[in-house]
Amino acid sequence: MLHYESFTKQVCQDHQNVCGDHIVSFNHKDSYYFAIFDGVGSGIHANLSAIASASRWKKMIREGISISGACERIAADMNRARSQKSTFAAFIAVRVTNHGSALIYTFESPRPILSRKGVTRILKPRHIATGLEEIGEIKFDLEEGDMLFIFSDGVSQSGMGRGCALGWGEEGVTAFIRRHFAFMEPFELLDALVEHCNKISGNQYEDDTSVIMVQVSEARYLSLFSGPPRWRHNDKAYADAFCKAEGTKVICGSMTSDVLARELGTKVKLVSKGDGLHSPPIYAMEGADFVTEGAIALNQAANLLYAKPDEVTGNSAPEQLARLFFNSDVIHIYEGLALNEAHEMLRFKQLGIRVRHEALRAIMNRLEDLGKMIHYHPF
Repeated sequence: MLHYESFTKQVCQDHQNVCGDHIVSFNHKDSYYFAIFDGVGSGIHANLSAIASASRWKKMIREGISISGACERIAADMNRARSQKSTFAAFIAVRVTNHGSALIYTFESPRPILSRKGVTRILKPRHIATGLEEIGEIKFDLEEGDMLFIFSDGVSQSGMGRGCALGWGEEGVTAFIRRHFAFMEPFELLDALVEHCNKISGNQYEDDTSVIMVQVSEARYLSLFSGPPRWRHNDKAYADAFCKAEGTKVICGSMTSDVLARELGTKVKLVSKGDGLHSPPIYAMEGADFVTEGAIALNQAANLLYAKPDEVTGNSAPEQLARLFFNSDVIHIYEGLALNEAHEMLRFKQLGIRVRHEALRAIMNRLEDLGKMIHYHPF
């Protein structure tokens, strides 16, 4: 299975307070989506055009419409907008699956660039008629180590009228990436690329300039079990799921570990008593990589996910748990839905400790914001 990490860089057109390009990145089911919507014009008008089109496209994807169907509908909207002189946005949209299948659709936008094993090239679309408009479609398979670049025309048209009638073009961008990508980290490469756009445009940004780089790697898995099943007759199925779970196996909750240990015929051992609420106990159980308390550890881990990964260096249970999240790409959450009366204690409310269910929701939402793929399994 593959994972896709995105790196972005965006700069407004000079003398504008808002960007007319809008970047989209999210996960849905077993696919990752990336897009740039480029509102025509500049400033607030272009910004609103891009955001409106991007929001509608994302909504359609989440409602189950295919990426091709969503892109065709947006292109049809743009045809009406063109004739009615309404808000208009060009776009390039990408969907990639965890098996590597990639689909890219372009509408009045530059073609994407792929770097693979030292070879950097432009991906050429086939053109599809959709009503009175035409969109480009590219189908291919991604591999571990690939880097995919998509960008707005503020990148490809840089240098326009300064030695290049239409700017340095996709070919110029490709040549720049080819020269530099092997020697730079992703953020450094994007910074250098956008800086070069400024340089060849007379040290100014003549258009909104946006670029996304998608880096392909082998996915790292984590499976988290928290809470006993709602019904005791599901305990065996819960334990079976634990045995079959992928990657690093984490248990959060003393009752959870007791249920799993009983079903698996093993024992839970205390490793560290902890040091108060900020450092709950750590346990050990055969088959598990990390075992700690439930709501208390989950609440603190949820908060730590808003820190920078290199700031989370301690050995407390919440810090270890947060590091495990940071270092995973695909995360399976197995939540037992049995109620825990202890979570309703006044002391928990006084300290602002969310119940397990709410803490897990906060963690899942934050992990999705960080680009992680989340799979939820209730018991």
